[in-house]
Amino acid sequence: MKTSDEKLAFAIGRDRTTVTKIINGTIRFDIAFVDGFASILQVTPEELLSRVGVGMTSEQLPEANATVMQFEGESLERPNENLPVWGSGLGAARLFEGEAVEQTDLNSGSVLEYVRRPAILAGKREAYALHVQGSSMHPALPDGEIVAVCRNRPLSTGDNVVVYLRDSDDDDGQRSRGVLVKELVRRSASYVELRQYEPRLDFRVPMSDVIRIDRILTRREMMT
Repeated sequence: MKTSDEKLAFAIGRDRTTVTKIINGTIRFDIAFVDGFASILQVTPEELLSRVGVGMTSEQLPEANATVMQFEGESLERPNENLPVWGSGLGAARLFEGEAVEQTDLNSGSVLEYVRRPAILAGKREAYALHVQGSSMHPALPDGEIVAVCRNRPLSTGDNVVVYLRDSDDDDGQRSRGVLVKELVRRSASYVELRQYEPRLDFRVPMSDVIRIDRILTRREMMT
């Protein structure tokens, strides 16, 4: 089975260089990596341990909150630079209430790089980053700025958000070619109202066209 080093690196909270060294035997395989490797390779922890020559049963594995001591190789401290930056580009304008609104094409399957993970997102696998595309949110979110985003965070009026849009009537609710990076004005059961700055425009998107809404971290949260 061919598995992307990027997926393995993200699963164990390390970079691709470390994964390559583990695979090549430069770094000893540590039991702290078992769960991450096993989940990506789709094997049980016992199977994985037997393949790398470590004879331990699941009962012998340390608890998830245990401190594992490593006697050789690199530090087990989770690196900061493990937040994936998803590929994005300026998409075609989309009409809402008769107005052409700038949108972003976001590809969650394409990881451009990894950047520093803010402390507030520690352990949050649903977090990611993206490059702001276009000038519609200037000066709050300038073109090209990297922002950190997290799914399932509480939303409030005034938050900057990433709104995932449905593509068509047969959309499965999981894929999305286009997203809106805007400010949240208000939400109701039937619509979400958004704001952009350049040009200044408030507009409503029917909730039937929305898959989900993720919150963009504030600069203060990014610095923590």
